[in-house]
Amino acid sequence: MKISEMYRGMGQIGANPLDKIGADKPVIPKKGEAVKSGEFAALLQHQVSDAQDVERGFKLSNHAATRIRSREIPWGPELEQRVKQGMDSAEAKGSREALILAGDVAIIANVPSRTVITAMESNNLKERVFTNIDSAVLV
Repeated sequence: MKISEMYRGMGQIGANPLDKIGADKPVIPKKGEAVKSGEFAALLQHQVSDAQDVERGFKLSNHAATRIRSREIPWGPELEQRVKQGMDSAEAKGSREALILAGDVAIIANVPSRTVITAMESNNLKERVFTNIDSAVLV
C-alpha cells in the first residue's frame, strides 16, 4: 500500500487547518455587492446577536441557549442582570470558571470571555456536584 493511498481520506496534504477558523461566521459583503438569498438573514442575526451580547454584558454559548430553551428556564432581564453582577464579582476576584447561583438557577460561566456555558434549574441538579470551577457566586 502506498502512503498516498493511506492518507487519501485525510484531505489535501499541506492544507492549512487555520483556514477553517471563523468559517461558521457569515461573510460580510463589500459595499455594492449583491447578497445571496439566506445570507442576509444570517448576517442580520449575527449582528443582532452581537448587539445583544454587548447590551447584556455577557454572551450565551449555543449550548447554553439550547439548554435554557429545552429546560424552560425562566430567562429574563432580572436574571440577566443577576448573572452580569455575578460575572462582575467573579471577575473582580480573578475567577476563570464560576458557578453563579441566582435563586433556583445555576449557571456555569467562563469569566474571562464573559460567556455563559450552561444553565440549569435546581430541579435538574441530579448529583448536586459541580466540577472544573474555581469559584461560586451567590446573587
